[in-house]
Amino acid sequence: MEISERELTEMVRAVDETHRSGMSTMPADLVELHHGEGARMMGEERLRVARGIGLGGAAVAIGAAMVPLSQLFQPAFAQSGDAGIAAFAQSVELAAVAAYQAAAASGKVKTPAIATAATTFAGHHKEHAAAFGAAAGSAATGKPNAKLLAALSPQLAAAPDERAVVTLAYGLENSAAATYLFALGALMSEAALQLTASILPVEGQHAVVLGSVLGKPATEYVPSFQTTDTYVDPTKYPVS
Repeated sequence: MEISERELTEMVRAVDETHRSGMSTMPADLVELHHGEGARMMGEERLRVARGIGLGGAAVAIGAAMVPLSQLFQPAFAQSGDAGIAAFAQSVELAAVAAYQAAAASGKVKTPAIATAATTFAGHHKEHAAAFGAAAGSAATGKPNAKLLAALSPQLAAAPDERAVVTLAYGLENSAAATYLFALGALMSEAALQLTASILPVEGQHAVVLGSVLGKPATEYVPSFQTTDTYVDPTKYPVS
């Protein structure tokens, strides 16, 4: 591990605070999503996201500077509506939960602070899945994305050691962040955008923590721009 366990513990605590802050507003977001209530404006949130989200003290710019939002999604994805997009996001989050649980059960994670980080991050994904499930309503399946999990499982089984497991988790978190940026281009309602924009930076911060554990260059885990390059394609990994 490239940082101390104490440093890792502090980083995980900071991410958890960000997560808790976002979760505190989600009940109101969901009410607004289903009933059109609430006064908070998504335009301000989109502007904040476009200007940058703080990750580990650095900024990640998100928006049309790299790829126009109109090009971030396929028409079929947008046509599924906010509920369909939320159902897909729920399935991705539940696949992440299952992957972290499998990693813990593998016995390959030996460092206590890394094990704690994995448990904490799995908890975040579980709560994010619940929020997306509530947003999806009857479209939610409550199940992990089967094809995504099928792709992750053999990689986890083949991982020879703790570092390889962390590397896999790092890639998963980067893909989750890219997926929610991808979704921001298709969502329509202010509340759905708010919900997704609240969750996206937490996934990015997960990647920052794991990238630090791996000793990766800061330019890699805190890029100048968050992109959709590694997003989970809903046409390849449809909701089960």
